[in-house]
Amino acid sequence: MRQANALLVIMVGFLLAWWLRFGYAALPESYLVAMLVTLVLAAVVLPATGAFRQDFEWAIMRRVRRLLAGWAIVVLGLVSLAAMLKATDTFSRIWFGSWVLMTSVGLVMVTLLAHAAAVRERRREQSARPVILVGAGDAARRIERRLRDDPATRMNLVACFGESWSDEPVRQLAELEEYLMSHPVREVWIAVPWDCKDLLDQALEALRESVVDVNVVPDLHQYRLLNQNIIEWGGLPVISLAGTPMTGAELRLKAVFDWGAALVLMLFLSPLMLLIGLMIRVSSPGPVLFRQQRQGLGGDPISILKFRTMKLHSDGPGQMRQATREDERVTRVGHWLRRSSLDELPQLFNVLKGEMSLVGPRPHPTELNHVFKSNIPRYMLRHKVKPGITGWAQVNGFRGETETPEKMALRIEHDLWYIQNWSLWLDLKILMMTPLVLMHRNAY
Repeated sequence: MRQANALLVIMVGFLLAWWLRFGYAALPESYLVAMLVTLVLAAVVLPATGAFRQDFEWAIMRRVRRLLAGWAIVVLGLVSLAAMLKATDTFSRIWFGSWVLMTSVGLVMVTLLAHAAAVRERRREQSARPVILVGAGDAARRIERRLRDDPATRMNLVACFGESWSDEPVRQLAELEEYLMSHPVREVWIAVPWDCKDLLDQALEALRESVVDVNVVPDLHQYRLLNQNIIEWGGLPVISLAGTPMTGAELRLKAVFDWGAALVLMLFLSPLMLLIGLMIRVSSPGPVLFRQQRQGLGGDPISILKFRTMKLHSDGPGQMRQATREDERVTRVGHWLRRSSLDELPQLFNVLKGEMSLVGPRPHPTELNHVFKSNIPRYMLRHKVKPGITGWAQVNGFRGETETPEKMALRIEHDLWYIQNWSLWLDLKILMMTPLVLMHRNAY
């Protein structure tokens, strides 16, 4: 679904809900203004969710989730705006509920129908684009699987050449030139590992006198870091191995969501935070809040806030000892705060300052980063986004002490999956899951 189609669905849902509630009565000026504000808001929010991103064209459920998440934000924005302007009594609640429901269903249905039509069109066109694959090893096997199984390719794989890698027959490269002369093929794909340069040279030599289109797929799987893509700089093709996964619009949307939700949570939880502060002050000497240097976006140092859960002590310069089970440094109040993760609540101030997000990879103490970054592959890529108060690793049970590199590696794997698959819906899902895992036994 394209943006124009989504806006059309919203408008049709608006008018249909009006007709069902009020019949053929003329639209009042207030409703016309509401429709205009909705379309403007949707035109800004929906693209920012990534619902129309080209690389999600065939990930239909991801597109649907992002589209619904964007529509939910639009609805929440309209309700908030009407409440601030004291205009909620101006609009019919039955009409509004009908509009939201019908538009939600309409967005899903139109997206699914457009996807089904696109898949059918791709399959119809496949016979018009016969292609040949030349390759070897895992590099060719991955491309072959994509060409045969993905409807987005618009291609029909008719023959394979090179070194044997497939269950299907793989012809000798010497037969390639003759095959092209006797078959109506206009496209050749080449996928070879880096150490098979001779095969690449032979394939290009065989194609030197041919008029087919030649596409070479670089074998970057072994160098995979994060968000690989090919960009152009000064007319030169550049392969980005570790770029920023989120677009500018997505980053702005996440920042607005973080700031607004953190402000609401601060107001809602302020009585609890005051009570916790009083309990800490009464139970043990020392400050209520504890500051710790950690690394944020881009590895820059940030000072995060936590409720103090330990007795006053010193680990020595450059040293940091993680809390363990039955740790004698943890106070009685601190033990409860750590198990429930309520000691993290002051980090809402870090979110409001723009140093953290509500959801993201948990920031580790700087000393831990120095220990693990040289031992765990791609460890520092977690700093491509802002750290979070909660995260995908935490709601999947990877929180608390990480006494072994294996446990830390699993946490990093979940952090990188979150970064690569971010959506506003995923953030909402993690926030909803967080209270259910607060009392997990891994935290002490």
